[in-house]
Amino acid sequence: MLISIDTSAGTSVAIFDGPSLLSFVSFEDPFGHAENIGSAIEAALAEAGITRQELSAVAVGRGPAPYTGLRVGIAAAQLLARSLSLPLNGVMVLDAIAFGKSGKILVTTDAKRKELFAAWYEDGKRTGGPEVISPDRLADFPEFEQLAVSADAAMVGSFAVAAASSGIDLGQTDAIYLRSPDVTPSKGKRVSG
Repeated sequence: MLISIDTSAGTSVAIFDGPSLLSFVSFEDPFGHAENIGSAIEAALAEAGITRQELSAVAVGRGPAPYTGLRVGIAAAQLLARSLSLPLNGVMVLDAIAFGKSGKILVTTDAKRKELFAAWYEDGKRTGGPEVISPDRLADFPEFEQLAVSADAAMVGSFAVAAASSGIDLGQTDAIYLRSPDVTPSKGKRVSG
């Protein structure tokens, strides 16, 4: 049984038994990741009718996404994996969104600051990105179908299940940040006396 956690947009958790989705819980609040993650995990386990001890792996969305929300999901997944001695799988969320799609696909998600996170795919294989682009760059991809949706734990989990059976390495679990955080520590102020 795989538990999948994603906080790249809202907060969501899914439970899989092989490729079968047993439960999915989602909080759409884009600012309540820390408040919702524990409740989402407990609700997903209850909906699936299992305990934590029945889990065999953890998958987590690595981004790209805004800094704070992404860190909440990764920290929760790391804690769960470590506390239960389970393998942790990291999934780039744009790959999860593109999973199972054929043809030329451009996947974009909201990067804030009037920008987009983007990656492009041909028959399921990533051929470019991830990177931050401005919306006017969408015109550079006229032959691509655009998927402008947010990832969730069901997408991340589906990708992780398929990757495990295909031998794709999901060992990278660090966050994917494509730019510096909006907030940085101050340089301090000079005090004279």
